[in-house]
Amino acid sequence: MAIRSRSPLLVAAACVLLVATSPAAHAGGMSGVVSADEVSVGAGSAHTYVAFDDDRAPTAVGVRLDTAALDELPIGMLPTTQEYVLPLPEQAATTIFDHVTLDWNSHGHNPEHGFDIPHIDVHFYLIDPAAREAIHPLTPGYIEASTRLPDPRYLPDGYAAGDDPLLGTVPGMGLHWLDTGAHDHHFTETVLHGTWDGQVVFIEPMMTREWLTSKPDLHEDLPQPAAYQQSGAYPTTYSVTWDEAAQEYVIELGGLTPREPS
Repeated sequence: MAIRSRSPLLVAAACVLLVATSPAAHAGGMSGVVSADEVSVGAGSAHTYVAFDDDRAPTAVGVRLDTAALDELPIGMLPTTQEYVLPLPEQAATTIFDHVTLDWNSHGHNPEHGFDIPHIDVHFYLIDPAAREAIHPLTPGYIEASTRLPDPRYLPDGYAAGDDPLLGTVPGMGLHWLDTGAHDHHFTETVLHGTWDGQVVFIEPMMTREWLTSKPDLHEDLPQPAAYQQSGAYPTTYSVTWDEAAQEYVIELGGLTPREPS
């Protein structure tokens, strides 16, 4: 399992929100976009955003990376994960998401799943940073919490734990669940889910650096669970696109739809 290292740029300052009132092409023609402050990544930067409609209801959350963000990323001797924390704008409060991390895996990980090539993880977390940091073997009750799995109805059909819950829970992340029908071991991109202590704690688009630099135009429906653990706007679509005008890669969870616990 990957080892996480921390960048001094991990803790971002308070967000200075930049509001665009014109339609956003990457968000399907929504009437507005609110962006958070940029965070340095590689030789460039990345930032999160929330798109919303005329009634100010959120319709999408996403991450934008400029082209230089994929350059000069650290490459160590051993498999490690370089984590960059990306705060969300306050307008994301009515969604299920609290913050995002962009994780660079220079050597990949989990060769048994075909993920042992350079790739990027984008974790959209449903928990706050303090709760995420508590996912650690030294936390009291760790064994019980790591092996406590959610009811299967809270995960999309066809998803399975990628490893033994106790051994496979990643500190500061959680237990990763894989779409068993997503690919044929020729990994380019996929979407994972994560759990901890019986709760779904993240949705994670994951993609190879090589595939992302090909400037893809991917639009997919996001598999849905049968039930939901908390109220909020949940994503129903997933896209990875290239914005030619802005010269940015766009990773988006869209079609946000209000759900109630069930």
